Amino acid sequence: MPPRQDMKVAYMLSFISLTAIISGCITVPMDGICNDKDCYEFSAESFSDFLGQDNAFDIISYSESHAQMRVEAFLITEQENQRGEIYWNVAKDQDAGLSSVASRLVLGETVVIDNEYIEGNKTNNFRVGNLWYEGRDEIPEFSNPFIKLAKAASEKPDGFWPPFTFNTNEISDLDWSLSIDHTSNQQVASAVNDTHSIYIETRGIPPAIVGIETYSGNNNFILKVSTENVSISLINGILRAPAPFVPNPMPTLTNENITYWSGLISDTLSIEINPEELEIHALAINGDNATSISSMRFDLKNSNVTLTDGSWWEFNWMDYRGENLVSNGDLYTVRTNSSGNLGIAIYDLWAFSWTDQVF
Repeated sequence: MPPRQDMKVAYMLSFISLTAIISGCITVPMDGICNDKDCYEFSAESFSDFLGQDNAFDIISYSESHAQMRVEAFLITEQENQRGEIYWNVAKDQDAGLSSVASRLVLGETVVIDNEYIEGNKTNNFRVGNLWYEGRDEIPEFSNPFIKLAKAASEKPDGFWPPFTFNTNEISDLDWSLSIDHTSNQQVASAVNDTHSIYIETRGIPPAIVGIETYSGNNNFILKVSTENVSISLINGILRAPAPFVPNPMPTLTNENITYWSGLISDTLSIEINPEELEIHALAINGDNATSISSMRFDLKNSNVTLTDGSWWEFNWMDYRGENLVSNGDLYTVRTNSSGNLGIAIYDLWAFSWTDQVF
């Protein structure tokens, strides 16, 4: 799993927004005159009426009506001599059962966020900077990434989310100039207001917004929507990433005879893992070094090991959901009568790595 994104820069998105499309069955009249609700006339007046409709551009509705879809948004802003760049690329391919979310945030010359996540199958990929990693999920479930992001944004509105909404009502009464290609039912409309030059591209009947561009001296924004030839693929043979399950190495309780660790596997583990692939280890810590002195593979569920010095270690994994997979909500406990500077850690046998490895 990729690291959590830095939320402190979310304010940069506040000045601009976007969304997707309306559906229906509308025809173009042969004489170019439209007198009823079941047709669309390519004119500045009709275009203004279209923009004035509620949800004229609604990404969620659009994503629900297309099996394949990709939305790219690029935003550049300059405030008080500080330059920021935001890029989002969100896609889904229901036929392949895959979704992809990529984001990049640059402040000045510093790349704050640059990652991508492809999921939907038992194998998944994620990228941090230029490095790709392979992950896994024993119970993969394809989900619409546009709905998932919208839900997350509503729960944490101060977070770093795609600028995929745009209020067309606010610009519907501008003086629009149109360039029309009747053979493809494409129109490109342009207008200016007090601050921006605005370009909107639509395709089809009824018109569907597939592009929005706004330009000003300090803020430039480009958004493109694609619903054909959207390709998402997984990379094989790359470095395996350990499960994002890192227990607190400090004991929750210590008395004269027993040291005790206990924890609930939290939302950081959003996947399900075969218990044969994980081990919980008891560690003897000496400065910056740690040595494993006892362990249990999770499929054993509980184990009590006596060491040669007479001390014992007791390990337990409680499968909360009962699906025989390590997942969010499970409980782990470790008890020992051993003394000294002790800790616990998880080793991922699938990834050949400790799970606290930092990417």
